[in-house]
Amino acid sequence: MSASGILSKYVNVNSIKFENIESHINAKNIMKNGDAAMKTAWRKYSGLVLFIILLPLPFAVSAENDVILKVTSNPNGAMVYVEGLNKTFYTPATLEIPKGNWVLKISNGKYTILYNLTARGGAMKIFVDFTNMKHSIHGPFINGTIKYGFNMRVPTKEEEYVPFIPAPPWSEDVCGGIFMFGPINPPMGIYMYEPKEHYYQLVLNNTPTYQEYRGRKGCLIVEELRYYENGGGMARFGEYKNASFVTPNSLLHVDSKPQNATVYIFDFHRFGEWFTPFDVLVPVIMTPQRDVTAIVKYDNSTRWIPYIPELHRYKISMGYNGYPFFEGWVDVKPNENYSVSVNLELLKFALRVNGKPIEQQIKEKHEPPRTYIPNTTLLIVNSTPSAELLMDGKSLGKTPVEEEVSGGEHEFALKIGGCIVWRKSLNIGYGGRFRLTVYLEEYIKKRGFTGRI
Repeated sequence: MSASGILSKYVNVNSIKFENIESHINAKNIMKNGDAAMKTAWRKYSGLVLFIILLPLPFAVSAENDVILKVTSNPNGAMVYVEGLNKTFYTPATLEIPKGNWVLKISNGKYTILYNLTARGGAMKIFVDFTNMKHSIHGPFINGTIKYGFNMRVPTKEEEYVPFIPAPPWSEDVCGGIFMFGPINPPMGIYMYEPKEHYYQLVLNNTPTYQEYRGRKGCLIVEELRYYENGGGMARFGEYKNASFVTPNSLLHVDSKPQNATVYIFDFHRFGEWFTPFDVLVPVIMTPQRDVTAIVKYDNSTRWIPYIPELHRYKISMGYNGYPFFEGWVDVKPNENYSVSVNLELLKFALRVNGKPIEQQIKEKHEPPRTYIPNTTLLIVNSTPSAELLMDGKSLGKTPVEEEVSGGEHEFALKIGGCIVWRKSLNIGYGGRFRLTVYLEEYIKKRGFTGRI
């Protein structure tokens, strides 16, 4: 084919304006002057013509600063989102991103992977196994998110070692146990009845609740909680005869592999306590309650509670240094027992980059969480019959006594008619509340006390 034929086949010369040519050669004249003139023009402008021909073709070579990601999953069809690019893809997907740090969000059904990716160049193959997550996460979870590459560090059981603090023995007739502050949103308190056993009860602020230990119900209480900006808190306790609404509970058995994982409920970790495995009794309120009334035990007065919120979904998170960090929401029903467990060892292999699991880096230094550690304890002592309470020889008045006192170990005694009928040394701990009820009838009989009561 002649040069003019080649040019006329690929280029519409009527639509091209050639610039910087002597006398602005008219393309139509070139075509009329035959192959000789066409060859001359071809030699002079072949580079430009070649560029025009190739211009519509897609470029196959990416920019030097881009990284090619090939994302696959089991099963396929997972949604891939790169934070900052505002684009959504579905596996299998190939995408280009600039070098730098990016957070990939890969979701399928109720499970999500968050991967803190450092893109340095070349190509990367990312594989997500959602089947692995189904085998690793157990319990009434409605969703679950696993974080990789964020180099998160959680406090360990060894770092948060707390010396043993004695508590009054559990009894259905005693409003006992150790009280601790719990999550702030929603505001909740924590009861521990047997310090040697990892069993806890969460109580919702301003909500009638029975203290309950392993299925045995104790006193009906209402906790009033307040938190302050400086990290401190205040708790006020009341015992009640009955209430128009009493919250039901459900038991969660929380476990992990490996064990001793650090657990958070509503992003709150109970210092020194919440490490797997443990049991926690949680309130379950399926619908909001309004205009609740409760009758105070000691004076028969009525307490009015205008509103109690719905609460049956709990956020549970857990981590173990060197493993992915997990967080998810469970939806529970009242009066049920649930097993909540996460296999962090297996989750290591749910995300693989270039065929290998992500190596979780651990920060060397750990800044302890901001924890309110007061130097006083709210002491609540009851006795039958009523008696004068002495602490370290100082009278605190007749029981029932509710007094904020210095924490630690003290010598306690109960005195009737000038005679001490009961004496004991107790460590009441620091912060929270220490309750004790003493039944004096047996002590009085043993001592042969015949004075006026």
